[in-house]
Amino acid sequence: MLKLSEGFYRSFRLISGKQRRFNARWLRQYPWLKYSVSLDAVLCAPCLLFDNSKSRYFSSLPFNDWKNLSTAISRHETDESHKDSMVKSENFVDISTGKQESVVSKLSSSIKKTVENNRYILRRIIEVLLLLGKQNIAIRGHTEENSNFMVILNSFAQTDPALAYHLEFANKNEKYTSPDIQNELLGLCADQVIKRIITRCRSSNYFAIMADEATDCSTKEQLSVCIRFIARNEGKHELHEEFIGFVTCPSIKGTALAQAILQHVQDCGLDILKLRGQCYDGAGNMAGKYNGVQALIRERVPLASYVHCKSHCLNLALVHTSKLQCVRTMMKTVQDITFAFSYSGKRLEAFANELAEDAVTREKLEGRQKLRTLCETRWTSRTDALMTFRKSFPVVVHALETLEADNDEKAGEHVRAILRFEFIITLVTCEHILSSLVGLTAILQQVDMDLVEAVREANVVVSLLRAEREDEAVFDEVFQKAVDIASEFQIGACVPRQNMNQRNRANYQIADPKAYWRVALYYVFLDHLIQEITDRVMSNQDRFCAQLLIPSRLDELNDDHVNAIYATFAQDIASTRESFGGEIQRWRVRWGQANLLRPSTLLSTLDVTSKAAYPGIYLVLSVLATMPATSASCERSFSSMRRIKSYLRSTMTGDRLSNLGILHIHREIEIDIDEIINSFASVKCRNLDFV
Repeated sequence: MLKLSEGFYRSFRLISGKQRRFNARWLRQYPWLKYSVSLDAVLCAPCLLFDNSKSRYFSSLPFNDWKNLSTAISRHETDESHKDSMVKSENFVDISTGKQESVVSKLSSSIKKTVENNRYILRRIIEVLLLLGKQNIAIRGHTEENSNFMVILNSFAQTDPALAYHLEFANKNEKYTSPDIQNELLGLCADQVIKRIITRCRSSNYFAIMADEATDCSTKEQLSVCIRFIARNEGKHELHEEFIGFVTCPSIKGTALAQAILQHVQDCGLDILKLRGQCYDGAGNMAGKYNGVQALIRERVPLASYVHCKSHCLNLALVHTSKLQCVRTMMKTVQDITFAFSYSGKRLEAFANELAEDAVTREKLEGRQKLRTLCETRWTSRTDALMTFRKSFPVVVHALETLEADNDEKAGEHVRAILRFEFIITLVTCEHILSSLVGLTAILQQVDMDLVEAVREANVVVSLLRAEREDEAVFDEVFQKAVDIASEFQIGACVPRQNMNQRNRANYQIADPKAYWRVALYYVFLDHLIQEITDRVMSNQDRFCAQLLIPSRLDELNDDHVNAIYATFAQDIASTRESFGGEIQRWRVRWGQANLLRPSTLLSTLDVTSKAAYPGIYLVLSVLATMPATSASCERSFSSMRRIKSYLRSTMTGDRLSNLGILHIHREIEIDIDEIINSFASVKCRNLDFV
């Protein structure tokens, strides 16, 4: 095809008796016209390329009748096929030069816009679910239309036209607001949180597990599983205890619980062979020597040492100490009176009226308006309850007397039970001794608490109690406080009735009340408590010997200790006994230098320990720090469980409970919603396109 320039001429041909030839002026007059030199004819370029019609001049058939060319061109320009071809050619040129998008591009843009809109709608749905889940707000309601989820979603739609259009006109199977979709999205969000936790855990050498079981409001056994590991943050070592889910257990036997724990840990993506510690309470199914969870897991992972929860040990120490008859009687009396005031509107009103008239007691109570109940399982929390009862003692007595005058026989029994010197001295003494344990209780529940610090703090409390026992002035002050309370109600200090033949209770032949209660109550309660804490809280296993590697205690380390440490951690230490001994020698020399501040905790020691220079010591200290001191994180998760699965939401499934628990407990972890949408789209084919 050739466009002729000015002055280009072909030879003449005889047409209708006259010599004629092609004129180049026609090409300028009709830009779509093209001349073929070989054929000595013209064609319509757009029709040749875009018109599929056959036996048509200018398209499939060349035209060279120069006499009638003008007439043929006029007729061709009015042809509809030519017009269509011209439009197509112009579009083709515009697309080729980038002036216009192609059809494929236009279709692709439309699909892209649809996907973006679908992702936007799903994002708003996920945002509402995360808001409800993290803040522990019920998602569903009695009807789906009036559920919190739909109400909040419709509220957002009032200012969001795209969401409003979707909720109004989308097909029922394309709204993505059903309970099944909610559960699926909640599961994906919880999985993302767990993946982030597991990623941090994998960066550590080892990890430990903590587990405990409790019954939810639908009478199902829920097993709380937490993991503990060391992570580094800006060069510092940090201990993490993270909740990784609830597991519904059909059985609470040790075999079933051990299998559930191992399966859940492996499902989360952790290597069970890196397990180095496990912490549970002292129940037989958890701590049993042969068929308990700890024994069954150690059959699978022999290096997973068991630690009896130190908080539970402290609780057991108080339980056994409080078996003293006068203490047990006092506790029961306080509990009965507290229940009487807490669960009766009439009695509570009498207490409130008496409190309103007693400005001194109101100041002592610091804003409290009622008595505190004694927790059946948390004995260490009883300190607050006993303190509240002691401070409000006058108000309690006057309220009970008012109720007795109003024919409340039970109130009369209560007032006679507490208006005895034996009750008052026992109340004041127990409150004083138990107050020494408040700090230890709080410290044991901290996430960064390790075995070394737990025993160290327990030793501080024991030393304090022993010092108070030797200091007679301490009990003198306690006794005087009891005498002051009793004197307000004309009660004199006295001793119980004594009998030479008494065998069932303490029968000390002491006439002086102060001396009697010092021996019969104070010393007995204190000695028993000290012994119980020493035996239960401060006892540890072979791994605990590794604490002597802490620089502040390095002077106590001898060869026997080194042999014991190596024997205990031999399967983890990647060196011989001689190499480990040489490492210990270099460790001694390093911290034997003068004017060098020695760390006193495991974490501070790890911060200054080079893993390359002291691999064995670093590993031993890491394992010891990883071993949990308590299972308090599991107990905290049960508090969340009872808020999430209440009697109004008792039909919640185990998976939904676990997912909501993860989102609520780890609400500070940000969720990547785009990743959730991608995962949601990849699980199976959806009615709407999201990718």
